[in-house]
Amino acid sequence: ASLAGMASQVALVTDSTAALSAEDVERYGIIVVPLQVVIGARSLDEGTEATPETVAQALRDYEPVSTSRPAPEAMARVYHDAAAAGADAIVSVHLSGEVSGTYESAQIAAAEIEVSVHTVDSRQVGMGTGFAVLAAAEAIAGGSDAPEAATAASARAAATQCFFYVDTLEYLRRGGRIGAAAALLGSALAVK
Repeated sequence: ASLAGMASQVALVTDSTAALSAEDVERYGIIVVPLQVVIGARSLDEGTEATPETVAQALRDYEPVSTSRPAPEAMARVYHDAAAAGADAIVSVHLSGEVSGTYESAQIAAAEIEVSVHTVDSRQVGMGTGFAVLAAAEAIAGGSDAPEAATAASARAAATQCFFYVDTLEYLRRGGRIGAAAALLGSALAVK
């Protein structure tokens, strides 16, 4: 996670599930905390060590694949580093707390540091979270303070709907996201 390019006193933090482009991360000085992708016994950073190709190959090879949230200690380190780099407030926007413990890690870490941290549960996944992060980034670039940027992120997330489909329910079953009966029924009905 790079702190370069932080133009204001408000640091912006998100997680790797936000699917932001490298250009947007650089332009706005966004700090991206990777989730962990666990393949077999290996724990890898999402996006750099664990690429879509790496994960797809592991799934084809029937290796167990799961994800793990960043630990609160890792989030606290990121917040401390942002404060040491000059941030007097932090906006931390994350994927839905309903599907990951990442937001909870952010809240726990926020209680441990000396600067004000405004955590935002986007209640979204993927670019739905990314749009919320970009709304906060644009607000900060326009001179908004941390509470205003957090409000902009929340409003953008609330106005966003994400839909996705999968070719097969097999990987959701293997990852524990759906039960075996639901996967069998869904496959029988060719649910997408």
